[in-house]
Amino acid sequence: MRWGGSKKWQRVVGAAVVLAGVVVLGAPAAPAEDATANLWALVRSADGHLEVVRGADAAAAHTDALVGRPGPTVLSVEQDHAVHALDAADPLRPQQWALDKVAYGSTWGVTRGGGVTVAVIDTGVLGSHEDLVGSVIPGTDYASDASAVDPGKTGMVDPDGHGTHVAGVIAAHVRNGLGIAGAAPDARILPIRVLDAHGSGVASNVALGIIWAVDHGARVINMSLGGGPSPGLEDTMQYALDKNVVMTAAAGNDFQSGNQPVYPAAYPEALAVAAVNSSLGHAPFSNAGGYVDIAAPGDLILSTYGTSRTDYEWMSGTSMAAPYAAAEAALVISENKSLTSARVMDIMKSTAIDLGPPGRDPYFGYGLVNPRGAVLSAMPSYNNGTKGNGYFIVGADGSVHTYGWARWYGDLAHTNHTGYIVAGARTPDGHGYWLAGSDGAIYSFGNARYYGGMYPRHLNGPIVGMAATPTGKGYVLLGSDGGIFTFGDAKFYGSTGNKRLNAPVLDMTMSRDGRGYWLCARDGGIFTFGDAPFRGSTGAMRLAAPVQSMTSGSGGSGYWMVASDGGIFAFGVPFKGSLPAVRGLLPITTSPSVRMRAIPSDDGYYILAMDGTVYAFGAARNWGSARGVWAVDLMQMP
Repeated sequence: MRWGGSKKWQRVVGAAVVLAGVVVLGAPAAPAEDATANLWALVRSADGHLEVVRGADAAAAHTDALVGRPGPTVLSVEQDHAVHALDAADPLRPQQWALDKVAYGSTWGVTRGGGVTVAVIDTGVLGSHEDLVGSVIPGTDYASDASAVDPGKTGMVDPDGHGTHVAGVIAAHVRNGLGIAGAAPDARILPIRVLDAHGSGVASNVALGIIWAVDHGARVINMSLGGGPSPGLEDTMQYALDKNVVMTAAAGNDFQSGNQPVYPAAYPEALAVAAVNSSLGHAPFSNAGGYVDIAAPGDLILSTYGTSRTDYEWMSGTSMAAPYAAAEAALVISENKSLTSARVMDIMKSTAIDLGPPGRDPYFGYGLVNPRGAVLSAMPSYNNGTKGNGYFIVGADGSVHTYGWARWYGDLAHTNHTGYIVAGARTPDGHGYWLAGSDGAIYSFGNARYYGGMYPRHLNGPIVGMAATPTGKGYVLLGSDGGIFTFGDAKFYGSTGNKRLNAPVLDMTMSRDGRGYWLCARDGGIFTFGDAPFRGSTGAMRLAAPVQSMTSGSGGSGYWMVASDGGIFAFGVPFKGSLPAVRGLLPITTSPSVRMRAIPSDDGYYILAMDGTVYAFGAARNWGSARGVWAVDLMQMP
């Protein structure tokens, strides 16, 4: 029995242009839980010597200077910034339609496949290719011409070119100024050569290759090859599954010439991958059948090629589709290495984007690979039910900035609208949101429905806060006098609108079941209504800085408040950190806090500063900041 790759046709593109890199300053590093940990100061001693001090020492030096204590002269105090080489764009990236139609790039802020080894059982992989060098580790060679072609038997040669093309789809370097971009660019490639210089081999060598890959640390095996059935090969694949290895296999290219099942793809142990074209339709050559599990780009795919270290070629076939699925598996495993191979494959199937007839079908299986959705589902926080995988930052101009898995559904930036925006609230699934203006106007985006607003009615005080009901079918607006305005299915449980207050009200949070809410005043006074319990306040305390915002625990056990200097007050909930050490630095390094929001697990929270900087504490994950934006609210993803 002869086995071969599923190559259809190819065209040489040629070498890419090398662009030189230079050292530049990047964006500030994400703040740590200890707000002083990322500070540094430049000081001059009495003898004129310059010194760099970091962390708490930097904050102390600045504080000493502010109060006039003797000591070195503080020349500057700032948050530390990352320094890196300027990475250049991949010149052939605009020709990679697959990366435009499938959201691999949007996962790279979370994971790029690092720490995962993908075995490519194929014609070998040219390890010295300019776009793969450093990512290919020594493998092995079982091909019939191994002694002549690959005396060292490392698998790092590829006289046919096919295996190098497959490897480039998975792990070509990103933004290195050369060639293309791989779908999981930080994954390692383990080359296992089982097909000769003509792309042919035998099933027994494929079985040997699987065993070798499993025994040498591969978590994913890609097989862009096929032939007839082989019971021994299937037993070997079961061995790989038992060792927690995901296997992707090309579904075959014979749709127009018999459409016979192709193995190993037709075995249930493998994830069988069909091909789609740039219109996301069924590629005319791609096999169809009940064994097809998933679909991926496979028509006119540009990638690295093994004939020289600077070659790139176009190829079509399910051979090109399978490595896109392998890359998705690598991204999923990289994000959560505790997942079993069965769970990884289940995630890939369940998050696939349905194509063709509803549900699973013989052309696309469960649908198109969806790395963004798969990685989200793989996150430990998502699987533990804590979620909180991203957020929206709202600007006073009505702009909305998305981070993590939050999607942008529109905003008011560069549009005419009444009043300035003061708050926002998202729908339960995070697929839409509302923005509230100071004049009570409401603007809805995505799947958020408009249920009414206060504009142009007279208000005793401007709107300062907003909360959506748990159903997403209503919302509450909060006035600075503590007035409450309900819309949709939101219920009115009381307000302070007719009371004399010691300080204006400025934020609110709703109870988990929507049957109550808390209001927070600038002096830290707390007002509770409905089933929202009172756990304490700072209303009778002398505060170093006024309170700015509040957020409650998901179970209603308590709440936190944040002052404008970053101080945190916790009532019935755990304290996870604050920003008091940088109080004296606020006029220099940042702006006062404006909102506080807890993550669903109650194990952490965010502080949003007025300048758009996000500070994460406890288990909260910092997904990025909207620095330079006049920020007014942060809405978490569910």
